[in-house]
Amino acid sequence: MTEETTETTEAPLEPTLEPTLEVDPTLDAADLAAYTAPEVPDEGLLEAADEALFGMHGATEGSTQWRITSLQLVNWGGFNGHHVVPLHSETTLLTGASGVGKSSLLDAWTTLMMPSDTRLNGASNDVAPGRARSAGQRSPLSYLRGVVDQAEDRAGGGSRQVTLRGSDEDTWGAVAATFVDDRQRRFTVLRIFYVPRRATRTSDVLTRLATVEGELDLSELQQAVGSRFAPRELRALFPRLQCHETYAVFAARLHARLGIGANGDGDKALRLLARIQASQPVRSVDELYKEMVLERPATYAAADRAVEHFDDLEASYETMVTEQQKSDLLAPIEDHHRVLVAAQDRIGELDAYGATSPGPSPLRLWELRRHAGLLAEAVRANQAARETNRERRASIARKVADLQVELSTAREAHRGAGGETLELLGAELKKEQARAEELAERRDRLAPRAAVLGVDLTSAESYAAAQAEGRVFLAGYDAELARLEDGVVDVARRQGPLLERRAELRKDRASLAGRRGRVPRELDEIRRLLAETAGLTTAELPFLAELVEVRPDEERWRTAVETVLGGAARQLLVPAEKLRDFSAAIDHLDLPRRITFVGADLDVDPPTPGSSDRISGKLDHQDGPFAGWVRWYLADPSRDALCVESAADLDGGGFRVTLAGQTRSGRRGSHGRSGGADIIGFSNSEALAAVDAALGRIEDQLDGLDRERTEVAGRKRAAEARLAAYQTIADVPFADLDVASSQERCDELSAQRERVLGSDAHLRTLAGQVDEIEAAMRAAEVERTLAADERAELEQEHARLVDAEDACHDELDRVEQAADLTDDQAARLDAEFAAAVGPGVEGSLERFAENCSRLRDRLGEAARTASEQIAAASRELVRIFTLYAERWPDPNRGTALTSYRDYADILAEIRRTGLADRREEWRRRLADWSGQDLVPLAGAMAAAIEDIEDRLAPINDILRRLPFGAGSDRLRIRIRRLTPTAVTLFLGDLRELSQGTGERLAGEQLEARFVRLQRFMAQLRTADDPRAGAAEARLRDALLDVRRHVEVSAERYDPRTGAHQAWYRTLGEKSGGESQELIAFVIGAALRFRLGDELRSRPRFAPVFLDEGFVKADAEFAGRAVAAWRGLGFQLVVGAPFDKFTGLERHMDEFLEVVKNPVTNAARVRRVVDATPS
Repeated sequence: MTEETTETTEAPLEPTLEPTLEVDPTLDAADLAAYTAPEVPDEGLLEAADEALFGMHGATEGSTQWRITSLQLVNWGGFNGHHVVPLHSETTLLTGASGVGKSSLLDAWTTLMMPSDTRLNGASNDVAPGRARSAGQRSPLSYLRGVVDQAEDRAGGGSRQVTLRGSDEDTWGAVAATFVDDRQRRFTVLRIFYVPRRATRTSDVLTRLATVEGELDLSELQQAVGSRFAPRELRALFPRLQCHETYAVFAARLHARLGIGANGDGDKALRLLARIQASQPVRSVDELYKEMVLERPATYAAADRAVEHFDDLEASYETMVTEQQKSDLLAPIEDHHRVLVAAQDRIGELDAYGATSPGPSPLRLWELRRHAGLLAEAVRANQAARETNRERRASIARKVADLQVELSTAREAHRGAGGETLELLGAELKKEQARAEELAERRDRLAPRAAVLGVDLTSAESYAAAQAEGRVFLAGYDAELARLEDGVVDVARRQGPLLERRAELRKDRASLAGRRGRVPRELDEIRRLLAETAGLTTAELPFLAELVEVRPDEERWRTAVETVLGGAARQLLVPAEKLRDFSAAIDHLDLPRRITFVGADLDVDPPTPGSSDRISGKLDHQDGPFAGWVRWYLADPSRDALCVESAADLDGGGFRVTLAGQTRSGRRGSHGRSGGADIIGFSNSEALAAVDAALGRIEDQLDGLDRERTEVAGRKRAAEARLAAYQTIADVPFADLDVASSQERCDELSAQRERVLGSDAHLRTLAGQVDEIEAAMRAAEVERTLAADERAELEQEHARLVDAEDACHDELDRVEQAADLTDDQAARLDAEFAAAVGPGVEGSLERFAENCSRLRDRLGEAARTASEQIAAASRELVRIFTLYAERWPDPNRGTALTSYRDYADILAEIRRTGLADRREEWRRRLADWSGQDLVPLAGAMAAAIEDIEDRLAPINDILRRLPFGAGSDRLRIRIRRLTPTAVTLFLGDLRELSQGTGERLAGEQLEARFVRLQRFMAQLRTADDPRAGAAEARLRDALLDVRRHVEVSAERYDPRTGAHQAWYRTLGEKSGGESQELIAFVIGAALRFRLGDELRSRPRFAPVFLDEGFVKADAEFAGRAVAAWRGLGFQLVVGAPFDKFTGLERHMDEFLEVVKNPVTNAARVRRVVDATPS
């Protein structure tokens, strides 16, 4: 087509069906007869023609040849209406300018004869210098509508097709070819198309396939448009027309009638014709021969059969493995379920007790009943004890009365014998002994306080000295106390700043530990406030300091870097597109300090890295969206200072900085740090270490002050203790502490009493009796007192027990009306109680409340344990169910606990079927398989190579009869076998595995053999087979395509001597003409073979169409190529542009030109004839 896109009025559905062939008026009748289709002869004429044919030498029915005589078009591409293209019986050259429709005519032939998946316009797209169209444009639908170009769709947007027809209404078209054989019999093949207005793809087009014994005029199809070319209407128009429902039936008719292919190879022959027509470039003889002659080898089918059979075995294995995996995965669910059920039962049991219920419950009922029982036992025990106590008190009363009589009698006898003096001494002794005990008690109370003074309380002199010291101490105590309190205050004053600094450092450390970088806490807190206010994250608001770091090998320049970039590093970076919103959001904030922020562009391409002698060259950068902007920012000359070793190097142009941090820019300089720690770096390990070191120093100082404060406080406490001691001894005279003097008086009285007793033995005896009776009397009184106390206690206990029993029974009556306690629950609670409190104490009333608490704790712990068991078992069951569902999904099976029965049934079914039996069955099948399915593959691999070699003979026989090249040499095809390492290893494994030794292998060896078979078979699988790995899938073609195992080349040799002349392997090293000649010879011979005519003198089907044929050959080579095709017996129709016309003219018999109206885009064909000599 032309480059013009001018819209034209669409041709009517019923165009003028006049032929557009222009005939030279000088042609005579004989010339016209070559292009005028004769009438179909009647049966008598056919019989006569048959007799004439069989009378010709070498012309038999078996060698009858079909040639195309004309091609008809209706509404195809630029050819509006009906067009007839006559073709010469030998050669026809179809020429014209680029884009006028040459390839449209050749694509019409392809559409008519070839399968629907054949690509159209291959040569035009690959070679033609004119305007190329997309694959979507070159389709039957685009040809039938006559697509001219694409135009802007102003109404709907996008683009629309500019067409010659069919844009607003239905249209139709047709293509037909008429063939004639040696007996002048005609056979017409046609395709008819009906295109609905709404058709968007070729499959929407209604297509009719038909053949006619004879000729027909496509213009007459207009009468059947209304019925959409119903077969009945078509047969009414053309009685000899036969419709075919499918392309397979249609192709079978063509192949049989026109002699296309042998033994069912017609489809392969047509596909080869299509490839020849496309004139696709060929790089080597090897590629040419393999693609044009050799079909897909039988090794693929053999491999597919072997894989298919092995799949059954592998499926059995995978099923076995899958069942084992399922069993292994599901095996724990029974134990988990048992734990779950037991824990749920335990929870149910505990819940039934009502352990956590505040109101009436079985547990509370059990406690009350047990408490009532213990109280009843205690009441009975109290009654028994009170009875025993009553009897004991009566006995003691009788005993005391008897002792009183005895004592009275003994005393009377003692006084009668002179015992008055002893009684007085005894009374005075008792009084002095009481005083000695009182003094000793007072001294013991004073001793702890006096101990701080070191005073001896038994010495009057030491005690007097201590009282004198106390008077002095008390006089100066207030001054000493004030001094010590001042010391405590001073220590606290010095601790304050350190404690505040420690708190700040701890905050700094916590801040640094939660993020990266060295930015101070104060700045980070402001940054967080700003981010929260603006609705951003802290990651979106980095400080520049956090995005750069001094390189480790440049660490000595850190001071210089911090000095130069300290201010810039404290800038907050805000994404530039968010700067306006950020500023508006934070404007109302009252910040504790001023902060600088700058809008930064994100994802900027970085500049070239800076020089290592400048600041920018000594930095590493944090990857991220700000990285590019930061690099540009720091590369600015105002910041990218030149680094010099000393001040002596500061002279010179530009911004410079020394190792010590002194800066100079011309005559302006500065020196010294602005204060604060280093801030640059996206790692804060050093900053954390510095904070930790500072914290350590402060802790040491605080420890020293703590020790000082402790010392001062100790001295103050000591002073206060001495004050208390001095005050105590000042108020107590020594006489109140003189135990020794009182004890001496007691000893003296005892001695006097002993002297009196020693002087009268009878008196001593009476005195002893009185003492014994008095001792017995005292013991009896003590016993009576104890019995009375016991009685009081028992009475009080009885009162408490009765009250408790009444209260217990009252609550018991109330609880029994609201709760039930079964015998089983009572027995279980008895056992729980015994286990909770331990042996020997479960019957203790005093510890009953404590024991009940222990019981409730035990029950609570049991409930928590059961809950944890339920949670753990549930999690594990759900985890297993989820894993199972992920590996073996089933929409009807859930993963909740309620699905347990489904999974338990699966496990039970696996166990029922028996994994062991299944494994044994698989081993038996593997042993029986024995590789027999690999034997055909091994045979196919060997046979395929032999088939390739056998294929050479008929093709070389054809080539042997054709002169090749300027010297009339001959051409033959040679094959060289290749031995790739991968193929050699593959064939070795194939031979070994196909020998079948499985039945002699043990279990582990058998499984090892199977794994090896799996690896081997994986190489045979197709890429879309999920069982094939990526590496194995890539090997399939390399191993099975035996065409890759040979190298094909062409040899030119002398037919007279057989001497080798030249090798042809790659075509790139030959000229265009030599390549065209070589291709013609090889492809022509291959086509003869593919048509099944290698043993005949000429092919039965002669037409060969070449699009852009011989475009790289000069006149001489083009002539030899044409001669080769003609020598092989083919009829040539060649499409070529104008510039190749002269090179082909002398070798062609007829010339047709395709022309196109640049205004209407309508195309037509006209005959080209030599100009008449003047």
